[in-house]
Amino acid sequence: MVKKIAEEHRVLEGLFANAIRHGESSNSEESVRESVLELREALEAHLLAEEHLYFPTIWALRPEFKSRLRAFIRAHHHFRGLIQEVTGLIESDEREEAMHILQGLTHEFKRHEASEEDCLRSLGDEILEKGAH
Repeated sequence: MVKKIAEEHRVLEGLFANAIRHGESSNSEESVRESVLELREALEAHLLAEEHLYFPTIWALRPEFKSRLRAFIRAHHHFRGLIQEVTGLIESDEREEAMHILQGLTHEFKRHEASEEDCLRSLGDEILEKGAH
C-alpha cells in the first residue's frame, strides 16, 4: 500500500509541476485551464482513494493511528479548498494570483506527502516486525 500511495504522489508532483509550468509560461488560457483541471481531478481521485480505501484499512488494523489519519484528512479538505480557489481564479482570468496559490499548495502538498509516507512506512515496519515474532 505504501508503494502505491508513493507512486500516486509522484504522479501528482508531475501534475503540479505541469500546471505551474503552463501557468507561468505564455501558454493559452485554455492550456492553463486544462492542466489545472487535470491536476484537480487527479488530486481529488487520490484523496478519495486515501480517505475511503487506504485509511479505513489502516484505521481498522491500527486504531492508534486514528488521530494521525484524521489530521491527514483535515489537510485533504484544505487542499480541496485551495485547488478550488486556483480553479476559480483561472476561470476569472487571474492567472498570477492562481499561480501564487498553486505554488503554496505544491509546497504544502509535498510536506504532506512526506509525512504520510513516513507514517505509512513506520506502520509497515511495525507490522513486519510483529509478523517476524
